[in-house]
Amino acid sequence: MNEKEYIEIYKEASKFFYGNKNNKNQLSAHWELFNLKEFTADNLVNFRNKGKLSRGLDDQTDNFLFKIFAEIVNQTSELYVLNNLPKKNIGNCNTLIPYKDALIDYNKLIHIYWFWEIDNKILKNTKINNICEIGGGFGSFIELFIKNYDTKTFLIDLPEANLMSTYYLKESFPQKKFYLFDDYQKNEFLSKSDFDKSDIIILPPNCNIDKKIKIDFFINTRSMMEMNFDTIKSYFDFIHQYIIQDGYFLNINRYEKNIAEPIRISKYPYDKNWKVLISEPSFNQTNKHFLLTQRSFKKDEKNIFEELKKIENTGKHYFTRYPKVKILIKNALTYTRGIKLLHYLGNFLFKVGTLLKKL
Repeated sequence: MNEKEYIEIYKEASKFFYGNKNNKNQLSAHWELFNLKEFTADNLVNFRNKGKLSRGLDDQTDNFLFKIFAEIVNQTSELYVLNNLPKKNIGNCNTLIPYKDALIDYNKLIHIYWFWEIDNKILKNTKINNICEIGGGFGSFIELFIKNYDTKTFLIDLPEANLMSTYYLKESFPQKKFYLFDDYQKNEFLSKSDFDKSDIIILPPNCNIDKKIKIDFFINTRSMMEMNFDTIKSYFDFIHQYIIQDGYFLNINRYEKNIAEPIRISKYPYDKNWKVLISEPSFNQTNKHFLLTQRSFKKDEKNIFEELKKIENTGKHYFTRYPKVKILIKNALTYTRGIKLLHYLGNFLFKVGTLLKKL
């Protein structure tokens, strides 16, 4: 397949997803910043270039302090980091830094640290047959699982993100068997047979999925915090339904994010049947929490509710004092000046903050 074919699949997936009124509560303000004309084959090939399709979803920067690189190397090893950094500049990112035989990518460094924690806690001792990542962006994090453990992957995200992850993962793993939205359209159903025969499945939300499919490991990193609570609840229902009896769930999200309402990770709708494995502030992003849990039905192991209370207390420092007022102001600015102005203002303030951090 080529880039033009990926674009056609994206267009069909968009019609399916955005044409369904039931998906209205999952529409993303982020993608409203983009014009349909931006989704071209050329922009896809260069999707990580400054100002292109990955903007706002990609932590790329060449202004990060190298002590972050050193901290990760000290925790893992230089060989571990170099083996997991990219060797090829897929998406033509213009902030990668050549080092030895690799390209230092700040976005990937954070993912490598997350992966290392999971690797030590689970992957080295437990066979994970498949992973479902919800809202995985362009596929940078899940790439590490495929690269190191050849894990079957199921990605669920909005059509725009799926376009980038399709290109990125196809370029990374051309030998893998992909199941994309054009495959789903044939029967409008992801069967267990098709799931078993595929290596990488990439679909938009709310597709018809065989209930015989069971997932070993679910992941959501920094995207549930962008959703409203009803959407988060629907994904938790999905996780509770499709996870294996002793499966895992990695949840990395903000202590609080105000969209149309304050969304707190401590209020996410876990049921009681979870055992906490790791719970800590996320590496180098202390306004987010790293929560790794395992499904458990043993009475003496089910401690998720107690842990969520602790997370609530830890995150109070990041809670907005007057969330309703903040949301009203944000809505008023959006209405009067437009969401693009807020986006540009946010980028400007981020750059200023980065400069001040270096002083």
